[in-house]
Amino acid sequence: MFVALQSVQRRPALCLLGTAVLALAGVLSASPSQDSEWVHLVVLHTNDVHGQVLPRPATWLDDPDPPRAGGLVRLAAAIRRERREAQEAGAEVLLLDGGDWTQGTPEGRLEHGRQAAAVMLRMGYDAMAVGNHEFDHGVDVFLGHLKALRPPALLANALMPDGEYLPGVRSHKLVQKAGIPILLVGLLTKHTPEMTHASTRDLTWQSPASALARVRKEAEPAGALVIPMTHLGVEGDRALARAHPDLALIVGGHSHTRLEAGVIEGQTLIVQTGAKATTLGRVDLWLDPESHAVVRAQSRLIKLLTDPEDADRNTALEAACKKLVLASERRMGVVVGSLSDPLMRGLDPYTSSASGNLVTDVMREHTGATVALHNRGGLRADLPAGEVTRRDLFRVLPFENHVVSMDLTGAQLEKLLRRSVEGQGHSGLEVSGVTLYLLPGDERPKLGKVVVGDEALVAIETYRVVTNSFLAAGGDDYGTFTEGTGRQVNPILLRDLLETAFGNEPVTPPMASRFVLTE
Repeated sequence: MFVALQSVQRRPALCLLGTAVLALAGVLSASPSQDSEWVHLVVLHTNDVHGQVLPRPATWLDDPDPPRAGGLVRLAAAIRRERREAQEAGAEVLLLDGGDWTQGTPEGRLEHGRQAAAVMLRMGYDAMAVGNHEFDHGVDVFLGHLKALRPPALLANALMPDGEYLPGVRSHKLVQKAGIPILLVGLLTKHTPEMTHASTRDLTWQSPASALARVRKEAEPAGALVIPMTHLGVEGDRALARAHPDLALIVGGHSHTRLEAGVIEGQTLIVQTGAKATTLGRVDLWLDPESHAVVRAQSRLIKLLTDPEDADRNTALEAACKKLVLASERRMGVVVGSLSDPLMRGLDPYTSSASGNLVTDVMREHTGATVALHNRGGLRADLPAGEVTRRDLFRVLPFENHVVSMDLTGAQLEKLLRRSVEGQGHSGLEVSGVTLYLLPGDERPKLGKVVVGDEALVAIETYRVVTNSFLAAGGDDYGTFTEGTGRQVNPILLRDLLETAFGNEPVTPPMASRFVLTE
């Protein structure tokens, strides 16, 4: 079952993101003139909500005073409005989610995410993919959530040690819309054990493409529209589309990519909304009622920049959101200090960021370690200059990481830094106490000299290194951390440690890069 996009040519991967809108224009130009001849299916979709109950500043807009965007109240109202209007126009409607339901806000961590997930379920999802952050507190905690909440969770490519699917999770769901069978399949990145709780390493992980092939062989009825709901990221979705070129649509998540009109891989439309309940995705599909082939497709994102109309409000959900906020606000609303300049993450993997510099400096100063290392992917938000609250610090460091110190040899430390620079780790590293000198490479820079303090790194020397508990357990595929000796665990949460950097005077984030590209 595929979108009839004969006018769209397969392009090199680097060009596709820049030409996605043109590719979709090709779809629309080939559309039939009489939409009434076809079955109209509207797929509403979200991904990477991360427990974002409240609106947040739309810092991605070119506005010195950006409005607040998104949040579950606005998202729920938009879903209700779009669903009603589509049904009144005679369309069938599905509501799907691409995973990472909670983890990332104070409200999203209550009961390890159970309360925020319960609020999401009030929006009436037909199916929800499982994301890597669903496992952040361990497989057993997630299984407890599944048993208590009974969400329509789908995950086809992770199996329990006994070879069975996770209790409370199905590999697929088959629904009927206007007589057309629709097969929904949940898929999650195989790299999940590198990014979340160590207990996920006890699960058996299959490749998404092979798992989808197995489910299709076992459960796909004739004439079905197959829609994978994935937590793979855009590049993972592209690979899935190449492996299954007859797919019409992939509803994705994980990479937090804001695809305004989707992207095309072969004949497959790939969609994603960004993250944090900032937008609602809408895909309109028109299908031939006889062959069930998709003859027309279009995708857009619905911005959530204003409060909803009364007719669209979900009062029960709003009450549940208010309860979550009240439970967290007494602590999170406290002002801890201020910033003289914005605290920004880095876009360049070969330049340290102000945010990474500050966090690693605080870690090193608190523990007396020689070197501090923190994964870039663990820094989740930028902060503007001005007043800083605990909620702001939570946005920067939303995970339950504490501080771990250990001894590493110079050779082990160099191995970690090389893995970061040369692209072998899942996420690059931010550093304190070291300067990395990079050499030009064919595709990316290579690690040259490492200076610790004022002296060159010595392979046989021992260095005291501090990192977060996620990396200390080998997260992001930095297994060398698990070889550290003399480990000392400090139970203070990293965001609470960061709070100690603030006081009566504004904090000035250290801007100078700790990466030097040499000729």
